[in-house]
Amino acid sequence: MVAGLFTVSAQAQTAGAPAAAPAAPAGQQAPAGAPANATGPLKAPVIAVVDVQRIMQESNASKGISKSFEALRETYQKEISALEDKLRKSEEELRKQQTVLAPDALAAKRRDFEKQVGEVQKTVQTRKRALETSLNEAMAVVHKNMVEIVADVSRERGANLVLARQQFVLVDTQLDVTETVMERVNKKLPQVTLTVPKQ
Repeated sequence: MVAGLFTVSAQAQTAGAPAAAPAAPAGQQAPAGAPANATGPLKAPVIAVVDVQRIMQESNASKGISKSFEALRETYQKEISALEDKLRKSEEELRKQQTVLAPDALAAKRRDFEKQVGEVQKTVQTRKRALETSLNEAMAVVHKNMVEIVADVSRERGANLVLARQQFVLVDTQLDVTETVMERVNKKLPQVTLTVPKQ
């Protein structure tokens, strides 16, 4: 979804249902202690299919998050580039002074330079983590709302089994609820703010 620093992959979250106990043969009762199926035989599966990946990439909220992420990443990259330029100038100055400074003074300047390098590296990592965390949190909001809407659409259709489109090569369009889910996600969640803590 996002080019460059981070990639988010969304996978369908399907709850594993416990396996049903085998039915007792006709004319026989299930053994004592076996789980009873109070509602009668299991219903035939009614399937719905949803393209989770498409919704997580193409919904309005997801596109807005990606745009905000790229803008912030570009801003941070410019700041880091400026800091790196400053380090290069300091390193060049240090090389020029190697022949004129006393060993103690040179060592002190080198320690100061190494401290600056460490601070820049720390800033880079802090910014990267902050962006990554913010991206993941924002996309989690999209995913949560999508799952809730998928559940609503499934109930409306009487579906008792929802599968991710990525698991199949061919799917009957009548089973695919992606467009319905996409429309409702866009309506319910037109945008999500990408919130990055102040550094």
